[in-house]
Amino acid sequence: MLGASRAASAQESAVIRGDVSAAIGWLAAGQRSNNLYGGRDWAHSLFGAASAGWHWTDNIKTEIDFGGGTEAHGYSTQQVTIAAHPSYVTTQSRFARRTVGLSLQYQFFHNAWFHPHLAAGTNLTWERRTDQIGPIFYFDDVSRTSRLLENERIEGPQTTVTARPFVAAGFKAYMTPRTFFRSDLRVAFHSRVDETLLRFGFGFDF
Repeated sequence: MLGASRAASAQESAVIRGDVSAAIGWLAAGQRSNNLYGGRDWAHSLFGAASAGWHWTDNIKTEIDFGGGTEAHGYSTQQVTIAAHPSYVTTQSRFARRTVGLSLQYQFFHNAWFHPHLAAGTNLTWERRTDQIGPIFYFDDVSRTSRLLENERIEGPQTTVTARPFVAAGFKAYMTPRTFFRSDLRVAFHSRVDETLLRFGFGFDF
Protein backbone atom coordinates (compact mmCIF):
# COMPACT_ATOMS: atom_id res chain seq x y z
CA MET A 1 0.00 0.00 0.00
CA LEU A 2 2.77 2.45 0.91
CA GLY A 3 4.62 1.46 -2.25
CA ALA A 4 1.57 2.42 -4.30
CA SER A 5 1.40 5.70 -2.38
CA ARG A 6 5.00 6.51 -3.20
CA ALA A 7 4.36 5.95 -6.87
CA ALA A 8 1.22 8.11 -6.85
CA SER A 9 1.17 11.82 -7.43
CA ALA A 10 1.83 14.09 -4.48
CA GLN A 11 -0.83 16.18 -2.81
CA GLU A 12 -2.05 18.93 -5.11
CA SER A 13 -0.42 22.30 -4.57
CA ALA A 14 -3.70 24.21 -4.08
CA VAL A 15 -4.80 24.70 -0.48
CA ILE A 16 -7.17 21.87 0.50
CA ARG A 17 -10.44 23.02 1.99
CA GLY A 18 -11.21 19.84 3.89
CA ASP A 19 -11.22 16.06 4.03
CA VAL A 20 -13.40 13.19 5.18
CA SER A 21 -12.39 9.69 6.22
CA ALA A 22 -13.58 6.47 7.82
CA ALA A 23 -11.50 4.22 10.04
CA ILE A 24 -11.60 1.08 12.14
CA GLY A 25 -9.39 0.39 15.10
CA TRP A 26 -8.72 -1.25 18.44
CA LEU A 27 -9.75 0.48 21.68
CA ALA A 28 -8.21 -0.31 25.06
CA ALA A 29 -10.31 1.29 27.81
CA GLY A 30 -9.02 1.55 31.36
CA GLN A 31 -11.27 0.46 34.22
CA ARG A 32 -10.55 1.04 37.89
CA SER A 33 -9.55 -2.19 39.60
CA ASN A 34 -11.16 -3.10 42.94
CA ASN A 35 -8.57 -5.68 43.90
CA LEU A 36 -6.38 -5.34 46.96
CA TYR A 37 -3.54 -3.76 45.04
CA GLY A 38 -5.58 -1.19 43.09
CA GLY A 39 -4.21 -0.35 39.67
CA ARG A 40 -6.05 -0.50 36.35
CA ASP A 41 -7.79 -3.22 34.38
CA TRP A 42 -8.03 -2.87 30.60
CA ALA A 43 -10.95 -3.94 28.42
CA HIS A 44 -10.65 -4.19 24.64
CA SER A 45 -13.09 -3.71 21.77
CA LEU A 46 -13.28 -2.95 18.06
CA PHE A 47 -13.92 0.71 17.31
CA GLY A 48 -15.22 2.43 14.18
CA ALA A 49 -15.06 6.16 13.42
CA ALA A 50 -15.95 8.73 10.78
CA SER A 51 -14.06 12.04 10.61
CA ALA A 52 -14.35 15.38 8.85
CA GLY A 53 -11.67 18.06 8.83
CA TRP A 54 -11.37 21.67 7.75
CA HIS A 55 -7.96 22.96 6.61
CA TRP A 56 -7.19 26.52 7.66
CA THR A 57 -3.84 26.20 5.89
CA ASP A 58 -1.94 23.32 4.28
CA ASN A 59 -0.58 22.48 7.74
CA ILE A 60 -3.29 23.37 10.28
CA LYS A 61 -6.60 21.54 10.43
CA THR A 62 -9.60 21.29 12.77
CA GLU A 63 -11.13 17.81 12.86
CA ILE A 64 -14.36 16.41 14.32
CA ASP A 65 -14.96 12.68 14.56
CA PHE A 66 -17.73 10.37 15.67
CA GLY A 67 -16.99 6.87 16.92
CA GLY A 68 -18.39 3.83 18.63
CA GLY A 69 -17.05 0.55 19.96
CA THR A 70 -18.35 -2.97 20.33
CA GLU A 71 -19.33 -4.23 23.78
CA ALA A 72 -16.38 -4.84 26.08
CA HIS A 73 -16.22 -7.04 29.17
CA GLY A 74 -14.44 -6.53 32.47
CA TYR A 75 -14.04 -8.55 35.66
CA SER A 76 -13.08 -7.35 39.15
CA THR A 77 -12.93 -8.65 42.72
CA GLN A 78 -13.40 -6.50 45.82
CA GLN A 79 -12.68 -7.41 49.44
CA VAL A 80 -15.38 -6.72 52.04
CA THR A 81 -15.39 -7.31 55.80
CA ILE A 82 -18.32 -9.10 57.45
CA ALA A 83 -18.36 -9.72 61.21
CA ALA A 84 -14.62 -9.04 61.32
CA HIS A 85 -14.01 -11.69 58.65
CA PRO A 86 -12.86 -10.93 55.11
CA SER A 87 -14.98 -11.94 52.17
CA TYR A 88 -15.00 -11.16 48.46
CA VAL A 89 -17.51 -9.95 45.92
CA THR A 90 -16.98 -10.36 42.19
CA THR A 91 -18.35 -8.08 39.48
CA GLN A 92 -18.67 -8.80 35.77
CA SER A 93 -19.12 -5.63 33.73
CA ARG A 94 -20.34 -5.04 30.18
CA PHE A 95 -19.91 -1.63 28.63
CA ALA A 96 -19.70 0.18 25.31
CA ARG A 97 -18.41 3.65 24.48
CA ARG A 98 -19.60 6.25 21.97
CA THR A 99 -17.52 9.37 21.38
CA VAL A 100 -17.53 12.76 19.73
CA GLY A 101 -14.05 14.27 19.40
CA LEU A 102 -12.83 17.73 18.42
CA SER A 103 -9.14 18.34 17.78
CA LEU A 104 -6.61 20.73 16.32
CA GLN A 105 -4.04 19.05 14.09
CA TYR A 106 -0.69 20.12 12.70
CA GLN A 107 0.25 18.37 9.46
CA PHE A 108 3.89 18.41 8.42
CA PHE A 109 5.22 19.08 4.90
CA HIS A 110 3.62 20.64 1.83
CA ASN A 111 2.71 19.07 -1.51
CA ALA A 112 4.09 15.68 -0.46
CA TRP A 113 2.74 12.12 -0.69
CA PHE A 114 3.38 11.45 3.02
CA HIS A 115 2.22 13.78 5.83
CA PRO A 116 2.86 12.92 9.49
CA HIS A 117 0.77 14.88 11.96
CA LEU A 118 0.32 15.67 15.65
CA ALA A 119 -3.01 16.54 17.27
CA ALA A 120 -4.57 17.54 20.59
CA GLY A 121 -8.24 17.78 21.51
CA THR A 122 -11.10 16.55 23.68
CA ASN A 123 -13.39 13.53 23.51
CA LEU A 124 -16.94 13.60 24.86
CA THR A 125 -17.59 9.98 25.82
CA TRP A 126 -20.91 8.24 26.49
CA GLU A 127 -20.36 4.95 28.33
CA ARG A 128 -23.30 2.56 28.78
CA ARG A 129 -22.49 0.05 31.51
CA THR A 130 -24.16 -2.93 33.19
CA ASP A 131 -22.66 -4.63 36.27
CA GLN A 132 -23.53 -8.17 37.33
CA ILE A 133 -22.56 -8.40 41.00
CA GLY A 134 -22.10 -11.90 42.37
CA PRO A 135 -23.49 -13.28 45.64
CA ILE A 136 -21.67 -12.51 48.89
CA PHE A 137 -20.89 -15.33 51.32
CA TYR A 138 -19.28 -15.24 54.73
CA PHE A 139 -17.98 -17.93 57.06
CA ASP A 140 -20.03 -18.36 60.26
CA ASP A 141 -17.67 -19.33 63.11
CA VAL A 142 -20.54 -20.73 65.20
CA SER A 143 -21.98 -23.15 62.66
CA ARG A 144 -18.65 -23.54 60.87
CA THR A 145 -20.38 -23.13 57.50
CA SER A 146 -20.55 -20.54 54.76
CA ARG A 147 -23.70 -18.44 54.75
CA LEU A 148 -25.27 -16.35 52.01
CA LEU A 149 -25.37 -12.68 52.96
CA GLU A 150 -26.51 -11.14 49.67
CA ASN A 151 -27.89 -12.61 46.45
CA GLU A 152 -26.56 -11.90 43.01
CA ARG A 153 -27.86 -8.64 41.54
CA ILE A 154 -27.62 -6.56 38.38
CA GLU A 155 -27.01 -2.82 38.37
CA GLY A 156 -27.74 -0.81 35.25
CA PRO A 157 -27.60 -0.23 32.46
CA GLN A 158 -26.34 3.22 33.36
CA THR A 159 -24.98 5.86 31.00
CA THR A 160 -22.29 8.31 32.06
CA VAL A 161 -20.87 11.21 30.05
CA THR A 162 -17.23 12.20 30.49
CA ALA A 163 -14.92 14.70 28.80
CA ARG A 164 -11.43 13.34 28.17
CA PRO A 165 -8.55 15.37 26.68
CA PHE A 166 -6.34 13.47 24.26
CA VAL A 167 -3.17 13.69 22.21
CA ALA A 168 -2.57 11.85 18.95
CA ALA A 169 0.10 11.16 16.35
CA GLY A 170 -0.34 9.68 12.90
CA PHE A 171 0.06 10.13 9.17
CA LYS A 172 -1.70 10.47 5.81
CA ALA A 173 -0.21 8.62 2.81
CA TYR A 174 -1.61 9.72 -0.55
CA MET A 175 -2.48 7.03 -3.12
CA THR A 176 -3.77 9.61 -5.63
CA PRO A 177 -3.70 13.44 -5.48
CA ARG A 178 -6.98 13.37 -3.50
CA THR A 179 -7.34 9.96 -1.81
CA PHE A 180 -5.24 8.77 1.10
CA PHE A 181 -4.62 6.04 3.64
CA ARG A 182 -4.45 7.25 7.24
CA SER A 183 -3.47 5.86 10.61
CA ASP A 184 -3.11 7.35 14.08
CA LEU A 185 -2.62 6.48 17.73
CA ARG A 186 -4.74 8.42 20.23
CA VAL A 187 -4.18 8.50 24.00
CA ALA A 188 -6.94 9.96 26.20
CA PHE A 189 -6.72 11.00 29.85
CA HIS A 190 -9.06 11.14 32.84
CA SER A 191 -6.80 11.86 35.84
CA ARG A 192 -4.43 9.31 34.24
CA VAL A 193 -4.16 7.46 30.93
CA ASP A 194 -7.72 6.23 30.44
CA GLU A 195 -7.79 4.83 26.91
CA THR A 196 -5.66 4.18 23.85
CA LEU A 197 -7.03 3.90 20.33
CA LEU A 198 -5.16 2.70 17.25
CA ARG A 199 -6.99 3.43 13.95
CA PHE A 200 -6.54 2.66 10.26
CA GLY A 201 -8.69 4.05 7.47
CA PHE A 202 -9.12 5.77 4.12
CA GLY A 203 -10.34 9.20 3.05
CA PHE A 204 -10.33 11.87 0.39
CA ASP A 205 -9.75 15.62 0.14
CA PHE A 206 -12.17 18.12 -1.31
